[in-house]
Amino acid sequence: MGETITGDDTSAGNPLGWVLRRYGRSHLPAFSLGIGIVALGRFPQRLPIVLFGVAIDSVLLDTGPFRLPLVPDAWLPTTMENQLVLLGGLLVASYVGEAAADFTSRRVLGRFAQNLQHDIRTDVFDTVQRLELGFFDSHDTGEVMSVLNDDVQELNSLVFGVLGRIARMGTLAGAAYVYMLWLNWQLAVVLFVVPLVLLVLSHRFSAWLDPKHQAVRERVGDLNSRLNNNIDGISVIKAFGTETEESERVGRTSNRVVDTQWDAYSTEASVDPVMRVVSESSRALTLLLGGYWVLVGPPLFFSGTLTVGALFTFYFFVGSLVTAMQGVASVVDSYQNGKAAARRLEGIMGYDTVTEREDAASLERVDGDVTYEDVRFSYPGRDELALDRVSFEVEAGETVGVVGPTGAGKSTLLKLLFRFYDPDTGDVRIDDTDVRSVTVESLRESLGYVSQDPFLFYGTVRDNVAYAAPDTSDEEVVEAAKLAGAHEFVEQLPEGYETAVGERGVKLSGGQRQRIALARAIVRDPEILVLDEATSHVDNETEMQIQRTLDDIAADRTTFLIAHRLSTVRDADTILVLDGGEIVERGTHEELLARDGLYANLWRVQVGDVEALPEAFLDRVREGDAA
Repeated sequence: MGETITGDDTSAGNPLGWVLRRYGRSHLPAFSLGIGIVALGRFPQRLPIVLFGVAIDSVLLDTGPFRLPLVPDAWLPTTMENQLVLLGGLLVASYVGEAAADFTSRRVLGRFAQNLQHDIRTDVFDTVQRLELGFFDSHDTGEVMSVLNDDVQELNSLVFGVLGRIARMGTLAGAAYVYMLWLNWQLAVVLFVVPLVLLVLSHRFSAWLDPKHQAVRERVGDLNSRLNNNIDGISVIKAFGTETEESERVGRTSNRVVDTQWDAYSTEASVDPVMRVVSESSRALTLLLGGYWVLVGPPLFFSGTLTVGALFTFYFFVGSLVTAMQGVASVVDSYQNGKAAARRLEGIMGYDTVTEREDAASLERVDGDVTYEDVRFSYPGRDELALDRVSFEVEAGETVGVVGPTGAGKSTLLKLLFRFYDPDTGDVRIDDTDVRSVTVESLRESLGYVSQDPFLFYGTVRDNVAYAAPDTSDEEVVEAAKLAGAHEFVEQLPEGYETAVGERGVKLSGGQRQRIALARAIVRDPEILVLDEATSHVDNETEMQIQRTLDDIAADRTTFLIAHRLSTVRDADTILVLDGGEIVERGTHEELLARDGLYANLWRVQVGDVEALPEAFLDRVREGDAA
């Protein structure tokens, strides 16, 4: 398992604030409009209860005046029949107004939520693409996918769920409380103590639930990593018959998820009853105080009268307050889930991306000269140097072989050219321009790359060959495939160049994938081409075919050939021999054989002349240091 993605507790302490500051500003007008419509809709929604209370007092019992909120008494009818007709008309109008407000607010807030989720997902994905390569060396793909899928969705639920609930509960309670103040401000003020108590409790519960939800998100990430890893390695699992062992490993990881989820769930289960008891106490308080007031008169320090209709209305509005307050528990739950997701997203956003200088210029008109000057480099988190005092110069158009034992630093050397990493000290230059002083996009436009483990995207053969240059013509695709030795086998596929390669190119052999990857680099037509073990997965016949075309491929460009098979670099203009991160030899094939050093011994291994190997080299091979 890789490192766990976590964020800064302080920065993630207010995930709603972080999300809205980073993503919500551009959508604030839509959100404000939606909430405004929700708030306005609450007043016609709550109006029928007021109308029923008025009807009880003035029409049915004739114990109170006929009055309506915001309507002057002079405008109101005086006969009971007309009053009843007016109340009926207002009821219908309130229902229509509530429905119109609900429909409009749902559309406005729904669009806001979808746009916000889109912005979060695309921004996080863009950041992931720009992270330094070291991030992916230390983090599992499954965990990254968990953040991109689960946590982005959780954040959307946080914003739309929590903010939406807060808006709906707040406006529901607000409208009810305004009516309650209009009916009897003294009783309304006393009942306000219950929401205050709930706010204090919700804050305490939030601090209690926070670490539990964070643990759930981390365990889910571990499970996703385990599942992703097993699916990727399904052929190895089947080949070694380890299905039972892998099922047990997944079972143990899943049990850890269950344990953390149960811990969070059991805690949440104790929150809701407490919040419910506190919120429901407001109903009892209303009945006791209001009932005494109606039957006996104003209690304690209260004054004035309270009618039956007003008590009826109050009791129902307290119900609205209770509904809103009982939703606090679900808001706390959603908030904590969202807080954990926000922390993990902030964790990704906080990792170092490949940075460009503010004055970075575009790298244009590249000739292909490459210079490494006293370069030292160690991978993040490691003390040992992967490259130590590496210096060399390559003229435009030269072909350079890079060889050496496994772990000598061959692939690392060229990763610095692409700025997958930056050197700790020293300079890497193209045409005497430091690669750190130009934009990453323009730098990589001048480079082509074929890795030792070629990756093909889901799509057709043509899609993959033309990946870096989508406007490439069919003729150019075919020509590149011919140069890479791929045309013949592609023609034999069921649909030729329109054949789907499957996920990661699973429908093709390793050698076929490698030749398509080589064709993809050729189509790019870069000034500098890097072939990292580009013939490692092909048979000898195909290697000879590719070797015959390498001269054409490398004719007008600078080419680096990283190879274990020394036959691949035999005709290179210069061969760099790395050992322990240092260049220990350099020269042509013949010069290095004549020097009778490490390269010559590696060549003897390749051609099977084991008897000619010195004892010291054999000892090194036995220790596993040479390949």
